[in-house]
Amino acid sequence: NACKRLQELLGLERYPRRMECYDISNISGVDKVGSMVVFIDGEADRSSYRRFKIKTVEGANDFASLQEVLMRRLQKLGSEEEERFPKPDLIIIDGGRGQLSAVKEIFDGMNVNGIELVSLAKREEEVFTLNSAESIKTSHRDYSLKMLQRIRDEAHRFAITYFRNLHSKRNLQ
Repeated sequence: NACKRLQELLGLERYPRRMECYDISNISGVDKVGSMVVFIDGEADRSSYRRFKIKTVEGANDFASLQEVLMRRLQKLGSEEEERFPKPDLIIIDGGRGQLSAVKEIFDGMNVNGIELVSLAKREEEVFTLNSAESIKTSHRDYSLKMLQRIRDEAHRFAITYFRNLHSKRNLQ
């Protein structure tokens, strides 16, 4: 029911069966990593989780890091690897309107269609969509918002865990 409610709340064209959420983690631009978590029908699909080392971005630039991660992910669409990386119905970005705009640039540059895109800002738990200039605010008790928060928090946990592993290995060296 949370997925159906999310579709209505956000005005999504399709039922969000496969949702992917992305987050970036770093400290002052050191050991930058990205994470992708996948939820199918509102349940985590841990075997589909992916992590990314940011390779091309200098310094602490979350927007460019998100763009790199999404570009690498979206390049898998339409390739022989699409069976392992199916097209998501909804992509959730951890962040606000700026992060959403940065990822929208990648969507436009790669002519990506048929994937809904939203972002979830932490402070006020606002949801930003491409369909509205205003954010969508709902009750903090709304079960569809709780599901979005759970997905976002899982992406954050996954990114932080990978970052800590890389950071501790580098510090040990």
